[in-house]
Amino acid sequence: MIAQTSKAPYYAVIFTSIRTEIDEDYLKTATQMEELAILQPGYLGHESARESIGITVSYWKDLESIKNWKKQSDHLLAQKNGREKWYSAYKIRICLVERDYDFKL
Repeated sequence: MIAQTSKAPYYAVIFTSIRTEIDEDYLKTATQMEELAILQPGYLGHESARESIGITVSYWKDLESIKNWKKQSDHLLAQKNGREKWYSAYKIRICLVERDYDFKL
């Protein structure tokens, strides 16, 4: 599903990852993080895809909202588990979306 964001400008956090073979609690935690992110002030939506590489893009009202999400206690634990168990590599990019447009049938 394509996220329905607010009018630009807003921010995108691009999380690109390569998984390990360890699945222990991964899907449960990923679902919990999605549910928790939705409740965070400034959250606008997200999109995610996984094949050989995973890409999740979350959208935020401002940089302060992103900083607050990064420091959220459950999210901190998920980050720790990601480094220790679930990911062999990842990269995070934070971008300002200055303009967007869409097409729908």
